[in-house]
Amino acid sequence: MILGNKLKSIRIEKGMTLEELSQKSEVSKSLLSQIERDISVPTVITLEKITRAFGIATSELFFELENGAKRSTSLASEKEKAANLNAKQNFLDLKNLAVVRRGDRKKLILPRSEAEYELLSPDLQRKIEFITVHFPAKAKITDFFIHRGEECGVILEGKLKGIIGDEVVVLEEGDSIYLDSSIPHRWENIAEGETRAIWAVTPPSF
Repeated sequence: MILGNKLKSIRIEKGMTLEELSQKSEVSKSLLSQIERDISVPTVITLEKITRAFGIATSELFFELENGAKRSTSLASEKEKAANLNAKQNFLDLKNLAVVRRGDRKKLILPRSEAEYELLSPDLQRKIEFITVHFPAKAKITDFFIHRGEECGVILEGKLKGIIGDEVVVLEEGDSIYLDSSIPHRWENIAEGETRAIWAVTPPSF
């Protein structure tokens, strides 16, 4: 399902008219209509306003599972699970402890962003959002992110330029950064090749 259809489906599911969504999100009714019909592509900031009005995280719109797999498991071994099942015992609550296998990460896709994201935490229902970010060569995010909370990232490979408010910072392999997420910020890969990073955001609002 394409973005416009997703947004329209959520709006209808929430029982909201375009007028009501417009008032709550502070996005014009005409622009909302164009977005739902996929005539216009929303900026990250506009999308943030819309999803906030829905009461959901922006990244919930863009989850994709590789091969349809969904294998978040606990740290217990398969043998231990089988033993527990045979004994008719309840298995560990995955809300408290979970493992996301490398091949089962949920992919995140954002409009106007050339970066590729994968969710390392199991879902967005936790207190923290943990993601890996891959910037292909010369990739950049053209729109500024603005959202509540805090975030911290570390560069695993490459070189990243951050435009954060009035400041410009350059991060190289091994460097880390913390920022208040309410400060407008965006990123550009200035390495010759790809850049990879790991990011943590709290509360989940990517």
